[in-house]
Formats: sequence, C-alpha cells, structure tokens
Amino acid sequence: MNDSDSSDSGSSSSFASSSSSSSALAPQRKQQRGRTSVLSPTSWFSITPPAHSATAYDFIPLHTQQRRSRRSPSPPSSESSSWSSSSSASPPPSPSRRRRRQATSSWLLPSPPSFSWLPASTGRRTPQLALALLIPILGLLLAFELRSQHNLRRAWAAEHTARVASHMPDARGRLDLATFREGKFREKRDGARAALEYDELHPDEERQLADAAADTWPSWWGSVDDAGRSPFDHVPSPQEPRRILFLTSYDDYLERMNTHTYEIVDAAIRHPNVIVDVWGPGWSGYDWNVTLSVNVKRRANRLADIELHKEVHGKNAEAARKEYLRDQWANNRKEWARRFLDVTRAPEASDYQVPFQAPKWDHFDDECNPFVRYDIVWTFSDIYKADDMPHVDALDCDALLVQQLGDCHEHRCMKEWYPQANNITLTKYAFELEEIFNYENVRKHYPDFTMGLFGHSPDTGNEWDFYPAPWAAKRNKAMIFGYDGSFYPIRTTITDNLNRLRDDPHLSDSDALVGRHEHPGYTVEIPESARTTPLETYEVGHETYKTHRALRADFGRGMREAQICVFDSSLERKLIRKYAQAMLSGCVLATDLPTEHEEALSKFTIPLEPSWDIEQIEGQVQRYLDDPARLHQMALDAFAYARQHLTTTSKISSVLAMADSYRAGARGYDHAFGFSSRCRAYWSGNDAQRPPWCKVEHGYRGLEDHIISSSERE
Repeated sequence: MNDSDSSDSGSSSSFASSSSSSSALAPQRKQQRGRTSVLSPTSWFSITPPAHSATAYDFIPLHTQQRRSRRSPSPPSSESSSWSSSSSASPPPSPSRRRRRQATSSWLLPSPPSFSWLPASTGRRTPQLALALLIPILGLLLAFELRSQHNLRRAWAAEHTARVASHMPDARGRLDLATFREGKFREKRDGARAALEYDELHPDEERQLADAAADTWPSWWGSVDDAGRSPFDHVPSPQEPRRILFLTSYDDYLERMNTHTYEIVDAAIRHPNVIVDVWGPGWSGYDWNVTLSVNVKRRANRLADIELHKEVHGKNAEAARKEYLRDQWANNRKEWARRFLDVTRAPEASDYQVPFQAPKWDHFDDECNPFVRYDIVWTFSDIYKADDMPHVDALDCDALLVQQLGDCHEHRCMKEWYPQANNITLTKYAFELEEIFNYENVRKHYPDFTMGLFGHSPDTGNEWDFYPAPWAAKRNKAMIFGYDGSFYPIRTTITDNLNRLRDDPHLSDSDALVGRHEHPGYTVEIPESARTTPLETYEVGHETYKTHRALRADFGRGMREAQICVFDSSLERKLIRKYAQAMLSGCVLATDLPTEHEEALSKFTIPLEPSWDIEQIEGQVQRYLDDPARLHQMALDAFAYARQHLTTTSKISSVLAMADSYRAGARGYDHAFGFSSRCRAYWSGNDAQRPPWCKVEHGYRGLEDHIISSSERE
C-alpha cells in the first residue's frame, strides 16, 4: 500500500510538473479514465505515455484504439503495481523513437494558443465581453430586419390593393377614379413617410403628392400595345378560325382618305378567329369578264396555290438558311485566323431570310377548292355601281356575302344595295334598318326579294390607333373635329365664330375657347406607278398606304391631346366614328346625343344642342372645364364603354356571330344595341326626308319643335 501510495504521489508530482497549460485539466481527464498506474519520472522507458499523450490518445478514432488493443495487452489497473515493475525489463526506446513519439503527440494535440501577453483575468473575460457586445448588435440587426420586412409587406399590400383597384370595376361595372387616386395618394404618402422615417410630412410635401395623384391613371390607360388590355376590353372567345375575304376596290384603297375599311382589315388581321384575305375589283388578277362568284372561286384556288408554295418555300428557306449559317461560320473562322483579338468572339446571329416570291397567276380554276374556302365575303358601300349589277351574283362554295352600308343620304343606300346576292346586310346606324330597310319598303322596291338577315354594326375605332394619354400631356382644352357645313350645325356655329375672330383685326382665333383641328380633306395624292402596277392584295405597312396612315395618326394625336372633343351627330343624328375615336382617345365628348347608345352616352357626354349659339356652346364647355375631377371621370367612363362595345375587334366578333345565326336559319333584324326613332333629316334643306311626325319651320334647327297634327297631315 505504501508503494502504491508513493507511486500515486510521484505520479501526481510528475503530472503537475509536466506542463503549466494542462495542469488544470489533468485531474479531470484522469478522473474520466479511471485510476491508472503511471510510472515515476525515473521510469522514462515505461510503455505508459505521459498524461498529455493519454489525452491525445483519446482523440484517436475508436476503431484505431480497438486495433491497438488487440495488438498489445491492456495496461493494468492502479491496484496492481507489479506490471509497472515487470515492465522495467523492456528495453528503453531509442532517441529517434522518442522524437517520433513526441512529434506524433504534438501533431495529434497541438499546443493551445498562449495568452501570456494578457493578464490572467483579462484572458478569461474576453469571450464574455465579446458576447456581451455581440448580443445588442444582433438585437439591432434583428429589429432592423423585422422593420424592413414589415415595410415590404405593407408596401406590397398597398401595391396589390392599387393593382386590384386599377383593374377591377365596382359592382356597377365602373371604376371610381377618385377612390383609385385616393389609394395612390395614401400609398405614396406612406412610402414617403417610411423613406424619411417621419410620422407626418410637411404640408408642402403632402400637397405635391396630392397634385401628382390628381393626374394618376390606371396602368392600362394608354395604347393596348404598350399598356396592355383593360378589364373592360372585349376579348373574343376561342373559336375555330374563319376565313374572310374583304372584297374591296383597288381605286378606293388608293384614293379614299377615310381609312375606315382598312381599319377593319387591320383589326381582322389581329383577331384570333379570322384568316384574312383582301382582294376585289382593280386588284391584280380580278377579271371583269366573269361574274363575282367565279372571281371568288378563282381567288380561293389562287390562295391555295400560294399557301402550298409557301409551305415548300418554308422548307427550302430553312435549308438555305442552314447552308448560309455554315458558310458564315466558315468565313468567321477564316476571319478569326486573321484577327487574333477576335479569336474568342462567337459568330453573330444572322437574320438571314429567303424572300418569298408568289408564283405567277397564269392559270385559273373555276371550281370550289377543297382546302381553301371562304366563310364570309365582306364588302363595303358600292364598289359595284348600278351598271355592274349583272356582274354581281350569289356566291357558292358555302360562302356568305356580307355588305355593309351607311350614310344613306338621299336614300342612296337602296340604290347601292345588292339584294340579289346579299345574305347579310349591315348598316352602321340602327335607325336605317327601320326607316330604309324595313320589310315593306324593301318589298315595294324588290317584289321578289327573299328575306335575309339585317344587322346593326356601329362605327368603331381601333384601340392601337386611338388611345388616351395622361391629362398633363393634353395641350388643348377643347377642339372641334370634322368637316363643317349645313349638315353639321354645331360644327358650323363654331367654325363661323373662328372665322369671325380670324377676320377681325382686333381679335384673334386664339381667343376662342374651342379651337379647331384642321380637316385634311377627302383626297390623297397617289404615285402613278401604284395605278399602272396594281398590288395583288393589301399589305400592312405598305409604302402605298403611308399617307393614309399618317392622316389617321395625326387625327388620333389631335384627339389624344384635347381635353374635350367637340362635334355633332349631323342632321341624321348618327353615332359617327368620331364618338368611338374620341372615347378611345380619352377625350370627353361635347356633342348632341345620337339616337343610339343614348342611355350610356348621356352619362359621360357634355350635352350640346344644334340650335345653340356660340355663347351657349362655350359656356357649357367652360362649366365642365372648371370641374377637372368630373371631367376625368367622364373620360374614364367613356373609355371603358368604348373598349367594351365600340372597338373594331368587337365589331368583327359581332359579324361572325351573325354569320353563325344566318347558317342556323335566322332571318330578320338583329339589333345589338338600344336605339330610338326620333326626328331627323337625311339631308339639309326644307325638302329633306324626315319621319312623318316631324317637320321644320325654322330651318334645320329644332327638328323636334313641332309635331305634325292629323289636320296638318290631311
């Protein structure tokens, strides 16, 4: 026992003197391993490693320890000291072996870093001080992050609310502009407060935000091509595409300033349910020596031939393009060899295209084509005159002839009509169906007439040609649009006032409240080459139609830059195209009400009367200019209504629906919108035709001032 006690004490003293850095940890490690007999310092050749080596041994993986335990016997417990004495028979390790053992021990357990340059108390406090400093820093960062997340969520919620408000009408199908702008103002104000970290803004800053919000418009307030569709837009439902031939006159294409027909063609090209072709008298290939139906069949066969050649051309063009790209790659590689700096530059992408050349139209097929069939042949006005009527026959190959008429001054529509060939007759103004094309009147002129389908197809505009701008971009308060003359009393009154101001040396037409957008006239100059070498069909953006497009763009810009558009519905009280064009352009209407769409138009139109003088007209316009918030809401309401009902896209969808109704057996009159039969005159003068209950005693003003009594009629 004494030997054992002395051995233990010797071990303790040796352990305490081994190293100062590990002296505090040794008792704990020794207690974890249990009691182990350790040699005295003089037994340097003992198998038992020093205390710090035993700790290093603890870091050796378990499987390594197990392998070593199988190769060598386990060291004895502390109660048996005979193992220590018997081990003295082992030979002492060589110096090189001791060096290797020491190197191994130092590699397994590197010495801890020394803090001898610090006082002992400071070394122990350093981690606590660092932790104490880190906790408030982390707290500040966390608070900042939480605040940022809160602001982001609030901003997104406001943005989402604004987006929903700008795209969703209310229960009445109307977007309240004041509510929308109030939401935008709150959004900007809250954003400014968050950015400046203020609870309240300076009154001047709030006023600036309020002024900015006063001219804020929904994101879709603009061209449909740039701003996208509005929630009110007419969107055609998906259907099987129908093929439409727009039967037009080439001379009319060249000479008519009014682009009405080709606005419809442009809209049909964009319509998802329509395949478009344009052709007719004067276009290349039309033959006056055969009937209309034969010409249409020839055109269908010609189109089938073109489409077949396009398919072959597409395959050949793709092969030619690949060959071109291979040649381009080879040329680029040669160029790289000459220019060292361009070695790593990839060849530029090529837009190489093989232009398509239509085959010659040197043969004609007068039979129905099995692959290309026109569902609708749509024509306008009177491209065929009275002498051409034998040429105009009913179509076959299951094609429907649709003729659109309008502007029936002096009852000329009845003279321009093709009753022997039409399946569907369209009028631009609803009252014409009842007052001109009523069944009794038609049978009186054409006793053998077989009833077809008559439909109202109102004047429209294209939302990519006529679109609004912010109010700040409007340069003019009120402008008059259109040709003047006795047929347009309101325009005539304003024009007379402008002429009076211009001719008076003491006055100027700039003093007038209502200015004038100059009318471009009704003719355009066409190069002679366009007449001698006619085109085969209409091409979007063709050089020949450049002047027409420029006139249309100028007209749209004039409406877009005016706050109020002034014109009238004429003596016939028609919903002329200017209504749709101004509404789509965000220009408030100032006009008399036509006899269709009356209920809707009355909600967002500044009412004028044909009998008013210039003081009354300007006074009415000024009252609305003095209330800009009301004016803005009227512009938005008109825009929404036009986008839903008065775009050419909706017009085409309506004609497709009428064609389906006709094929299903419908005959009669189709009225898509409400209208009223009221006093009107079909031309100026006291001898103009009017409904039988109306007469004029004081010129053309006041058509409804007098009711014809039965005694007067007799």
